[in-house]
Amino acid sequence: KNLPFQFAACVPSHFKMVQVEVVVNKKSVFLPLDEKAKFGDLMKQLSSESGIDVAKQVILYDCKEFRMPQYEAGKLVIYDGQARTVNEDRSLGELKIDGSEPLVCGELQDEWLEDVKWGAFGHTIYEADYLNHREFVIFNGKD
Repeated sequence: KNLPFQFAACVPSHFKMVQVEVVVNKKSVFLPLDEKAKFGDLMKQLSSESGIDVAKQVILYDCKEFRMPQYEAGKLVIYDGQARTVNEDRSLGELKIDGSEPLVCGELQDEWLEDVKWGAFGHTIYEADYLNHREFVIFNGKD
């Protein structure tokens, strides 16, 4: 019998699941996520598994640091050692997170801005017109 619409439209499409391993507090946590999941979804699920608040998570992957600090209003901050970029939450696929390599999660303890200046014998020789951002993060801390 011919239906006025395609039957395939009524069947939910097959979602591919990605199993992402995250090493946190000396343990591996395996998070099953939809392939279209965003990085924030991963962080929320990790928060429920590890007890580390999303705003305090510092995740290392592919020689980059990923964070979602409160002062960035839910945006994803990526630091590659040279440049710090602030983006909207991005999908795991865009970030090339496919479960083939583990991620490492640490807990932010403190962060601050530091004056850039140097000198000798109590005299400042050079003082920059910018500040450096510093973080104190513990990886593999006590449970």
